Amino acid sequence: MNKRLSNAIPTRYRTLAALLVVMGAGYFLMSDLMCGTLFEHHYWDSYTLQTWNWFQGRTWIAEPEKYEYLELAIYNGKYYLSFPPLPSVVLVPFVAAFGMDTPSNLLVALYGLIAAALAYFIMLRRGRTPNAAAFWALVLVWGSNIMFMTTIGGVWFMAQTLNMVMCLAAVLCALDGRKALSTTFLALAVGCRPLSGLFLPIFAFLFAWNERDQRGGFWRSCLAQWKCLIGPILIGACYMVYNYVRFDDPLEFGHNYLPEFMRAEHGQFHISYLWPNIKQMFFTPVTFVDGRLSFPLFQGFMFFVANPLFLVWFVRCGVNAARKRVSAEGVFIAVGVAAMLLLTCMHRTLGAWQFGSRYSCDALPFVYMCLADRAPKRVASWELALGGLAVAFNLYGAMYLYMYG
Repeated sequence: MNKRLSNAIPTRYRTLAALLVVMGAGYFLMSDLMCGTLFEHHYWDSYTLQTWNWFQGRTWIAEPEKYEYLELAIYNGKYYLSFPPLPSVVLVPFVAAFGMDTPSNLLVALYGLIAAALAYFIMLRRGRTPNAAAFWALVLVWGSNIMFMTTIGGVWFMAQTLNMVMCLAAVLCALDGRKALSTTFLALAVGCRPLSGLFLPIFAFLFAWNERDQRGGFWRSCLAQWKCLIGPILIGACYMVYNYVRFDDPLEFGHNYLPEFMRAEHGQFHISYLWPNIKQMFFTPVTFVDGRLSFPLFQGFMFFVANPLFLVWFVRCGVNAARKRVSAEGVFIAVGVAAMLLLTCMHRTLGAWQFGSRYSCDALPFVYMCLADRAPKRVASWELALGGLAVAFNLYGAMYLYMYG
C-alpha cells in the first residue's frame, strides 16, 4: 500500500480490513474444499421458499410435497414455514434478483463478516487495541459454533447467524448510547430467535440503572426509557399481525405446529426436558476412543468446549468478583444469559444435528459485551492460547461435519 495512503487510513480501519480479507479468503477456501461454492443456493434454505411464496401472494407454502425434508408447520390443512420471519424479509431483494436461486451460502458468510466487524468495533469501544479487537472478533465468529453455521445457508443457520448480527448491533448501539436503536435491533433479533427477546427488558433496565442519578432515582429513570419501546412495539406489532394471519394467534410463530412437537406428549417447552438437557449441555464431554475424538453429533456436547468464550467470561467474572469490581452491567447480563440457557434446556431438542452446542451461541453477543469490561487492553497469554485452540477446534468441527456428518 502507498505509504501516504497508509498513513491517511487510521490503524483501526486497516486492521479491520485485514481481518475481513483473511476471513473472506477463509470462507472461499472452505467452500472450495467442501466441493461447493459460495454462490450456491442451499437446498435447506426454506427462508427463500417463504419469500418466494410472499411474491406469489401467499403466507403459506404451495406444493409442500416437494419439500418434505424441510421443517414445515401444518395448520388447518396448509403448510407454513415454522420459523420467525426476519431472514425472509432480508431475502426480499435477493429473491427479486435471483428468484429461488438465491446465493444463501454467500449470505451466511456475509453475516459472519458483518458479525466480525461489529464485534471488532465493540472491543474498540471497550478500550482494546485494534489487534486485540481483531483477535476477539475472530474468536467470536470462528472460535465458536458460528464458524460452521456461516458456511451453510440452511434455515437453522441463516436464522442464528442473522440473530448474531442483530444482537451485536444492539450491543454496539448500547455502548454508543443509542438506546432506542439498540432495543430496535433486539426486537429485530426476536424475528430470528425469539429468546433474544429476554434481553429487551434487561437492556431497558440497564439503561435506567446507568441514568438513575441524573433522573432522580431508578424507577423514574425506568419511566424515562419510553423511547426505547417505540421500535420494539412497532416491530412486535408486525410479528403479531403476521402470526395472527397465519395461525390465528399473535404469539405463535409456527414451531408448535411442527409434527415433531404436535406428537410430543409435553409439546415444545416443558420442565420435564430440563434435567436431561442440562446433562447433555453441561456434562456431555468430548472423549478419546482408540486415539480419536468421540462426540455426539445429535444434541451436541458441553456448550463451553466448542464455545470457550464462555470460559473466558467465567474467569473474568470470577476475577472481577474477587476484586470487588462487579458492575451492574455484568449482573444484568449474567441474569439474562442464565435465563436463556435455562429456557433452552426446557426445549424438547438442543439443536439436533450439529457440532458443539449451537443454541448456546444465541447468548454469545451478550457474553461478548461483558468480556472486556474492566479487563486489560491487551490479550493475555492464556486467552491467546485458548482463542487459538477454539478457532482450530471449530475449523475441525466444520470439516468433520462436511466429511462425516
